[in-house]
Amino acid sequence: MTWVLFLFEARRLARHPLVWGATALVLALQTYLGHDSRPHLGVDPVHATGLSTCLGAVVLIVASLAASRDGRHGMPESLSALPGRAEHRTRAILLATPLVAGLAAAVAVGGYLAIRVLSGPVAGRLDMWEPLTAVAAAMLAATLGVAVGRWARWLVAGPMVAAVLGYLIYMNPHHGSAGWLLPVMQVHEADWPDRPSAIHLLYVLALAAGCAALAALRHRARLVPALALVAALAVAVPAGAVAASEPPTPRPKPGLQTMEDVDPRVRERYFGPDAYRCERRQGITYCAYQGYEPWIPLWEQAVLPAANALPATLRARVPRVQQLSTTWMHGADLDTFMIRPPMTWGHPDQRAILAREVAVWATGLRGGPAPSRMCDAGGQARTVVTLWIIGQVSPPELPREHHLDVNHGQLFLARWGSAEVDYAKRLLAVPDARKRLHAHWATLTNPATTIDQALPLLGLPRTHDTSPGANPCP
Repeated sequence: MTWVLFLFEARRLARHPLVWGATALVLALQTYLGHDSRPHLGVDPVHATGLSTCLGAVVLIVASLAASRDGRHGMPESLSALPGRAEHRTRAILLATPLVAGLAAAVAVGGYLAIRVLSGPVAGRLDMWEPLTAVAAAMLAATLGVAVGRWARWLVAGPMVAAVLGYLIYMNPHHGSAGWLLPVMQVHEADWPDRPSAIHLLYVLALAAGCAALAALRHRARLVPALALVAALAVAVPAGAVAASEPPTPRPKPGLQTMEDVDPRVRERYFGPDAYRCERRQGITYCAYQGYEPWIPLWEQAVLPAANALPATLRARVPRVQQLSTTWMHGADLDTFMIRPPMTWGHPDQRAILAREVAVWATGLRGGPAPSRMCDAGGQARTVVTLWIIGQVSPPELPREHHLDVNHGQLFLARWGSAEVDYAKRLLAVPDARKRLHAHWATLTNPATTIDQALPLLGLPRTHDTSPGANPCP
């Protein structure tokens, strides 16, 4: 009897449009959200697991409706004449829903990760427990939905539980300890410490088993489901406690920070003697953290065009390109100028930032010492030269905050106007611009040289009024 009912419920759920509609939605939405970044094995599985909670919500509602189906609209009287008991139907639903839900989550998360890997190059370290957590969370949603459907037969019960859990997950954007008591911890950055993913997976699986036992106990007190519930709690409570005891990632504090403020869980990984893997490419040294070496050619695509625009003497001395942890940058040697790729890659702004670092090193246009003390680069010839070098990679534009990394931006501490941008665009169209720049490099990069003085050297007509600002960049 249970086997026949299991096949019926499994076929019914496997054909359910909401389940596979949510699966397709999760896969398509996550692929779209990640389309402008390169695959990162440390972050992508976490993002996919977080978004798969949408699928879990659908599964919870569908399972609760299936479990409460035989208690609505006179169904108890109709079914009383049949040989199958309610507990048989519950057992069948408990076997069918986690199976189909886990399969749907595996399709959504596995499909997304496959798309990401194939779109390569891939960097970062893969934590295999993370995608498995998405499958376990979907199975938990299924058994929780059955328990809700059996113990609270109102139609609104399933959606209410899904809404409450969704709200708690959504309102837990920080890497706090209590968040590990939820089925999904959806936030993680590329350079954060390793997550307690294995013990958290065990915790979620134990909760799924506990909800299944609780649903089975709805009909009558029996030894096997009671023991299963006790065993599930015996695993879930200590596993949840261990996961919740994980120290949160420290937030930046006001004032000067040093290496001592770097989380000890990541100190050796990003600042130890074996932190970097370096290689020399066309006269420029590139150093990446372990696992990020496949991105070196991508950094080169942003650095090399800007470096090749420099005079030969400067081209031979281009600084090292060395990756920097965005969260823990206060532990690095920031006094030595280096070109610093971030922990993620793919956004167009990141290419512009690397090209800009090459340009400001070459022209000396470093900007002000702090956001509150920005300097005026308008009217200076070297501003046009700097924008021209950046223009080898990214179109010249007005100053703005650029996307550096997840939740991090970078603002160049110098101001200029549309006149400097227009002159740089005109200079990009001059056929012999590189030859002119190299011939007059010292004059053009001198802070005292104005744009009006430089126009004859650059072969450009005067089309704008430009003058130095009140606080010229030194």
